[in-house]
Amino acid sequence: MLEYYRFKTVRDLFLTGQAEEARQEMATLQRRYVALCAENTSLKIQMQEYKDILYLSRNLSFDGRFYWLATGGIRQGPFCPVCYDRDGLLIRLSGDPGDRHCSHCLENFREEPDMAAAVPLLAAEGWAEAPLPAGRGDPPKARVLPFRRPAADRLISL
Repeated sequence: MLEYYRFKTVRDLFLTGQAEEARQEMATLQRRYVALCAENTSLKIQMQEYKDILYLSRNLSFDGRFYWLATGGIRQGPFCPVCYDRDGLLIRLSGDPGDRHCSHCLENFREEPDMAAAVPLLAAEGWAEAPLPAGRGDPPKARVLPFRRPAADRLISL
């Protein structure tokens, strides 16, 4: 804690002609101020990390196979379950829905016939399926959205 009374001591030392003692006292105050600024920055970083963890815990869900992140009402993902479970990393999977792979851990995720039962689970969790375009049997390709941390004072709007 910075002791503000010491600034008055510096002033009094200068007024009484003890300039060298005043400079030494001021140098001590400066060192303490720099140390407090460094501690403050460290605490701000730590607090932001805790906010990020809290944000993920509220918005990240697991559907039994992949992790999904809900931001601004949009479901982003899927993210690699291996990378998240092992290292806490959100690595977006690439590839088609039936054949996805992770560019970080090189794990492949192929659709198996019994995975069709996972679709009702998604609907039960509140994830709405995108409607199919008229006249096409293939689901629409989703836009790939980059992961951005929301500012504390606003939500992400896409």
